[in-house]
Amino acid sequence: MIEFYALPNSGIFWSWPKLVHYTLVALAGGTALLTALAALRHDPKLRTYAILAIVLIALDMLVLWAGSPSALRFTHIWLFLSFNPQSAIWLGSWGLVISALLCLLLALNLGPRRVWGGILVLSALVALLYPGLMMAVNVNRPLWTPLLLAFFPVTGLLIALAAAVVLRQRWLAPWLAGLSLASAALGALYLADLALGHTEAREALAHFWHLGGPLFALGLALLLASPALIKRLPLIAGLLPLVGAVLTRSLIIDIGQFQPFGF
Repeated sequence: MIEFYALPNSGIFWSWPKLVHYTLVALAGGTALLTALAALRHDPKLRTYAILAIVLIALDMLVLWAGSPSALRFTHIWLFLSFNPQSAIWLGSWGLVISALLCLLLALNLGPRRVWGGILVLSALVALLYPGLMMAVNVNRPLWTPLLLAFFPVTGLLIALAAAVVLRQRWLAPWLAGLSLASAALGALYLADLALGHTEAREALAHFWHLGGPLFALGLALLLASPALIKRLPLIAGLLPLVGAVLTRSLIIDIGQFQPFGF
């Protein structure tokens, strides 16, 4: 599967269900990471976080399966019967499954809580890293640069934290401010990297800016505005980075399938 995505001149291969998937995987991976932190700090809401993470993981995998052209053939089972750590989708799938199993153990209060929490940190980070890795390996898409290996995990965790703050988890507010600024900085660095890159990168940037530049700039502005509102308007401060992160990620995913002629 990963080899197909990297084929030259393979055209557009992701449609809108993939945008839903990459938002859900951010929520799922981020909530799993929050569950791990809750386990390590003996948070009384641990069970709530764990159940929510399980639901999000199940929903994400359902969307991923339903949006696949081979959904009714159930051919994705090979992901769990093979050992293919160089494949981003293999890593992402196992990251989500292991996270779900660990969250189930934590929800049922079975086994050593801190051990499960420590392992869950790693599996959740793999799930958050997976989308950026999935795109960075596509060397024929100049808009999908190695910088996405940082941009997608950071914005993915930001989406989960922003949703939690909207749901009145105020203890996460200081982390939200830092992640919002970091996401905005990475987004600006992403544009600068393309502008200073090779000819194909600059051509891709012109294409990206023509189709979604103003919206991407709006997303970055929303990320920058959030920290100033944390104390006075926490609900708005949570909504702004949630919209900003989803918007910027979706534009990179969708428009990023652009491939210059002969590249």
